[in-house]
Amino acid sequence: MRHVNILVMGFSLAWIFCTGVQARHLEDLDKALQKIFKGATAFERFEFELTEKQIAEVERTADLSFGTSHSLRVVVFRAVKDGSTVGYAFEDTVIGKWGPIHYLLALNTDGSVKEALVLDYDEIRGKPVAKRRFLRQYEGKGLQDPLRLRRDIDGVTGATISSRSMTDGIRKLLHIFEAIKPKLL
Repeated sequence: MRHVNILVMGFSLAWIFCTGVQARHLEDLDKALQKIFKGATAFERFEFELTEKQIAEVERTADLSFGTSHSLRVVVFRAVKDGSTVGYAFEDTVIGKWGPIHYLLALNTDGSVKEALVLDYDEIRGKPVAKRRFLRQYEGKGLQDPLRLRRDIDGVTGATISSRSMTDGIRKLLHIFEAIKPKLL
């Protein structure tokens, strides 16, 4: 089991591991990148720590608060094929009701969502957020879309918190991509 020690709303996630929640490992990062960007010959990894100015801008434009539920560290991969960029993928973790949901958000070069894929999670009732039926709703979405639960994204019954966390996380990453795009070129 992967242990994550994040402080969320005053409760350590270490407590969650004691409640019998089992981590579900679904995909390896490298395999997921290869699956999404078929034929890519390289993946360049970038890691950024967002500045206070970038955080304030993303909070304003994405209409969310980073608080304790969004990381200030950004991990992004540039997929390259024959020397040209074919897309980007963000590795991120959001907090569901029972624990972290670790996912990969792949973007086309224009910044629209290519695919979202859950890598692993520590959820009891939020399992359906890892299913293609839920995740394919994000495909093709971009900054011009609301990306809001119950507006253009249908949540999972019984997993509203996990559905909202994923939706907010993806909306956040689209705005972060816009902020850091010049550094990726």
